[in-house]
Amino acid sequence: MEQKQKNQIMSAMIYAVIFIAYNLLIFIAFKGFNSVFWISYVFMIIFYLIHIACTFSILREEHLRAVFFGIPLLYFSIFFVGAEFFCSLVFMIFRAMASVKIAVLMQALLLCTFLVILILSVMTRDNVENVDNKIKENTSFIKGLNVDVEMMLHKSTNPEITKRLKNLSETIKYSDPMTNRSVSVQEQMIIQCMAELRMTFDAGKMDQVRELCEKMELLFLERNKKLMISK
Repeated sequence: MEQKQKNQIMSAMIYAVIFIAYNLLIFIAFKGFNSVFWISYVFMIIFYLIHIACTFSILREEHLRAVFFGIPLLYFSIFFVGAEFFCSLVFMIFRAMASVKIAVLMQALLLCTFLVILILSVMTRDNVENVDNKIKENTSFIKGLNVDVEMMLHKSTNPEITKRLKNLSETIKYSDPMTNRSVSVQEQMIIQCMAELRMTFDAGKMDQVRELCEKMELLFLERNKKLMISK
């Protein structure tokens, strides 16, 4: 069994024990249940279930830590469960004097606040994930081009061509991995040039290889300058 699955099973067991202990505490400590008591109990269970869902979501996707203003969602979840536990306990203690409307209103406001923070945290997580995926995609584009150049470097026996390929490799390696629409034309031309460079190199046309290396370096220079301006 994987460690992640073990963690999920152990977490489920812990939450089950806490739930049983909570119910034992509540139903042994209190008698004479009324509407305020049951409203508070239901709200507490709702908070607890949301907290469990947050925990298992994080355990399932450890690389996607939902945050709100830099604070992990799990911490907020624990805080709101604790706040609801205290709030519901107060209403249960003073259930004979408490108003049903006040009990519903206060706990509903607390729940709404929790849900808003939950939604904002997930939105932030999704935006971060999109940015990360975009960076990985662009980085793989740059790395793929550099791999092609390095393969030619290993095969090159011409000192001048080797030098030009090394320069091109350095240019690619230190180019900005990010991209946007302003450089789509340059990037398409770079891809075409790379395909042509591979063919001419394999065909032994070193004069054309030299020209294509120079052309690609200029295209990367233009691309990087446009990216810098667009930021």
